[in-house]
Amino acid sequence: MTYELSTVIMYHPSRRAGVDRIAQECLPLRARLVEDPEPDGIPSPLRTAKVAWGAVAEGATHHVVLQDDVHLHDGFADHVHALIERYPGSAIALGVLWVSPYNSYRVRQAAVQGHPVVRLAPWEWVPSLGLVLPADTARELAAFLRTFPDVTRDDDEHIAVFCAQRNIPVVAPVPHLLDHSTRPSVAGNDHHGIRLAVSYVNRPMDTGYWSGPELEDPGVYDGLGYAVELVESRCNIRMRRSEVREAAEQPFTWPWRPWSRLLGVTEESIAEAAPPAPEVLDAPLAGEVWAAGFLLGACSPGFLPGTCSPGGADQPPAHRDLSAATRTEALRSWITAGLRREDQARLGPDGCGTAVSWCGHAVEAGRRFAGARALVERMARREAARLLRPAPEELPDIRLETRGCARHADADPARRLPYRWLGEHLSETSGNTTLVALACERLEPRALVALAELVTGGWKGTVETRAATAARLREEGLPWESVLKEVDAAEQRFETGDQEVVTLPASCRSDGGVSGWLSPHADRELSAWGRHYQDTLTRHVRDAGL
Repeated sequence: MTYELSTVIMYHPSRRAGVDRIAQECLPLRARLVEDPEPDGIPSPLRTAKVAWGAVAEGATHHVVLQDDVHLHDGFADHVHALIERYPGSAIALGVLWVSPYNSYRVRQAAVQGHPVVRLAPWEWVPSLGLVLPADTARELAAFLRTFPDVTRDDDEHIAVFCAQRNIPVVAPVPHLLDHSTRPSVAGNDHHGIRLAVSYVNRPMDTGYWSGPELEDPGVYDGLGYAVELVESRCNIRMRRSEVREAAEQPFTWPWRPWSRLLGVTEESIAEAAPPAPEVLDAPLAGEVWAAGFLLGACSPGFLPGTCSPGGADQPPAHRDLSAATRTEALRSWITAGLRREDQARLGPDGCGTAVSWCGHAVEAGRRFAGARALVERMARREAARLLRPAPEELPDIRLETRGCARHADADPARRLPYRWLGEHLSETSGNTTLVALACERLEPRALVALAELVTGGWKGTVETRAATAARLREEGLPWESVLKEVDAAEQRFETGDQEVVTLPASCRSDGGVSGWLSPHADRELSAWGRHYQDTLTRHVRDAGL
């Protein structure tokens, strides 16, 4: 299908000089001008928007309205056409400002992962510096806006209601296709301070970049809508409390300590992941910037360790470079918007650049944390599912192989089992399947339900306990993140039963009865996940409806 774009620039007469520049940047799109019909009246973008959205050119399939204080990306027309081809029925916001609490965070989530397009929040105002709608929808919007008096001023709030009522998705390109001017506002918005785009990177790019994966549902963790902010050199969490109708932009946010726990990240996890801070950043500021970056990385809808992000090695080099620049700009704007003026003046350009790099390191640490958390939770769900399988009448004969360890060479992992029902079926001589366990771990009856089901189904091979697999991998020198990944993969092989060496998805215990979930020893990095694992496991068993 061929798409025809109608383009207008809505402007106040005091901005007339800049409008010619914008029209030039639109070419080959021919922009028509819509002047404020009452320029001496109360400042009201809504008044001009009513006219602008109704000024759809004859024969157009789509309509774009630009405001008079924007700068457009080189090749603007081609990129807008490419986005329309992908999203013909959506609202396309061509830029998002950093004063937009939820949507600026959504853009940063997309930027740090290399997503070229992000779905914006339906409960926050629609960024309207440059907005594209299907032509018929634009005409409907004009009629909708005309039902409101000019004194309500904010066209973007009304557009949000219009889109929400009609289930029109709103998406934004990342990087943006326009930036905002720093000139004084004629609409009375100077109290917001400098308002610039979250990630505007004006460098050459081909339109194929927009075909990458969209970040569809950012800003949600475990059903909770949220955004992480950096404001006045403090990291805060904004919770979406729709049931009490809190305004999206209200300033009464929650400090990250202790409320990061609502996002599945403890203060201890954030602090323990931090290396020594750069000297130019004092400890309180470094801690706040680190927390913001870590939460951005840890809570973004992400990718497990070893997988490729949208901006990864499978992209053309030019796209990877653009993704990297977009990510850096999103963090740079966060530091510029988020630090107090006194802190920015003290740090200077070089120090602010250091803060951006420090924030980037925190994002990567958060992403590693998120990958580990996803694996831990998946392993807990897997164990819960196996624990809930119906118990067999008895355990089939299984050969038990005890693997010694440096601390406990002579223990017996089966000696505490109820011998009459289980112990007699675990021996060093019987069975076509071998269970390998650490000498120092204690086997639990319920965990063997899954093993009985596997063997009864005719599978033959070697099953390691989770602890035995983890210990072997640690002895091979693998770091803890890789241990998690490999144990998870070995447990998946248990699920499919298509290989001869697999891992039993079950927690371990020390001979003293202490649960170690992955190791009976005090492995600092792995043991740190024990509480979260047990909470997740317990929740899934409980929710199954015993």
